[in-house]
Amino acid sequence: MSQQLAFDSLVAAAATRYRPAGRKAYYFARGKLGWDPVFAAILKQGLIPDKARLIDLGCGQGVLLALLAAAQDPRHSAGWPRGLPPLPRDTVVRGVDLRADAIEAARIALGNGALVWVSDVRDVNLTECDVVAILDMMHYLDYEAQRRLLERVYTALAPGGRLILRAGDASPGVRFRFTLITDWLITLVRGHVQKRFYCRSGEQWLELLQQVGFEAEMQPMCVGTPFANVLLIGRRP
Repeated sequence: MSQQLAFDSLVAAAATRYRPAGRKAYYFARGKLGWDPVFAAILKQGLIPDKARLIDLGCGQGVLLALLAAAQDPRHSAGWPRGLPPLPRDTVVRGVDLRADAIEAARIALGNGALVWVSDVRDVNLTECDVVAILDMMHYLDYEAQRRLLERVYTALAPGGRLILRAGDASPGVRFRFTLITDWLITLVRGHVQKRFYCRSGEQWLELLQQVGFEAEMQPMCVGTPFANVLLIGRRP
């Protein structure tokens, strides 16, 4: 099976978990997992190891957690291309988000396979873990809160643990302006007016992670989209 077919099959299985949560939750999961390149990148680069204790901060309706849940099916493991890292098995996953409706959809989709709850990431209790995912959320926090959260993440990660951070790249350009407009419209549709986003360039995000103590690297994460995003991978030595 080709890489794309294998990933599409996994996406379909993950999205199907949301059918009991309603059409909106199902189609969002199907579109987000299938269209956003970050999810394929996480799996194809083997960023989540077997038996990882993972927490997704700002998880929304938990689509990353649903993808990992679908990966536990032996049929997907058997059909996963040999040239890629194997799908992560026996992961222990948690997720938090401020939006109660999103967390309810996550609970329906994930059942007993994950612990998800409503919480502000600035206050959530972070116990020891192996992977922390923060996707498209940091620019909602002010600059000092960003640093404090990353310091808490660093402390919570076990030695060798990994931070997976996707953020907007505030380097000048049309892509970034489009990214900000889209984020503003999304918050407006959700009934909240975001007066300001706290953005950094990709290099500034990388420098911040290094200041906190991470061994960090950065890669573009906007291929096939109109957005200006980067993926930062931080490792606690």
